Amino acid sequence: MAIEVPAVSVVEPQLGPSGLGRRMRSVRRFIRRQPLGTAGILIIVVLAVLAIFAPFLRTSDPNEFGDDVIVSPSADHWFGTNRNGQDIWSRVVYGARPSLAVGLMTVAAALVGGTILGLTAGYLGGLADLVISRVFEVLNSFPAVLFGLVVGVALGPGLGTVILAISIVFTPAIGRILRSGVIAERNRQYVEAARVIGAAEGRVMFRHVLPNITPLIIVLASTTLPAAILTEAALSFLGVGLPLDQASWGKDLGGQTRSYFTLAPWLAIFPGVALSLTVVAFNLLGDALRDELDPRLRNTAFRS
Repeated sequence: MAIEVPAVSVVEPQLGPSGLGRRMRSVRRFIRRQPLGTAGILIIVVLAVLAIFAPFLRTSDPNEFGDDVIVSPSADHWFGTNRNGQDIWSRVVYGARPSLAVGLMTVAAALVGGTILGLTAGYLGGLADLVISRVFEVLNSFPAVLFGLVVGVALGPGLGTVILAISIVFTPAIGRILRSGVIAERNRQYVEAARVIGAAEGRVMFRHVLPNITPLIIVLASTTLPAAILTEAALSFLGVGLPLDQASWGKDLGGQTRSYFTLAPWLAIFPGVALSLTVVAFNLLGDALRDELDPRLRNTAFRS
């Protein structure tokens, strides 16, 4: 006798969206919700491309003296030349390198120091909080440019000197904000639960509290970076920033070049526009990231 086997309907599994698809949707949503932040990203990408591929963008040695002195913008010199015959286009393109390098390395150093100190002070409290907070107050009493002048005069101009000076000034500013965020997090239930199960204080700090203040850290990084770039430009403008053999937007706006601005306004226009666009781009990106990562930060002291 034949045995009938009941038909079994096979339901094919529904494949979820791929990781690439989710990321693309996130990118489209960011572009739709943050058009100004998207514009900032595009400007930053263009600046990064200029800095990386500077030797291939019809540039010359930015420190090379030439015979064409104070020449207005032309087909041979797109942005004109300065009083030393140096090509302004080359100096603007190469000037993006130290500005971006100082901004990124300064923010990285300040974030590491500020995160560790702010996390320690906010979570442990007591004597640690008292000592670290007093150190923050002392360092915050020095304006960034003034502190950079002192360090620059003591150690001499150089990229390392600028990064050291700016990172020392910005570390307490970042640390104080993160300390406030850690104080708010340490009283939450997940911290109490971690303590109850016997987790060490260090583990609670770095495995539980730190990930929850990561959005704040990202916002601080994006808003501190343009301030670092401006500080570097100010120090170079005053002659204590980068060395003389390195192109810098701040340097091209300062020194004896200022006496030629009336005669040759392109000497101020192109470095000034490059510096302004960079600062505006990072500010736009910082505002967009703040709104996306934590809407509660809108219209607060975190706005640059």
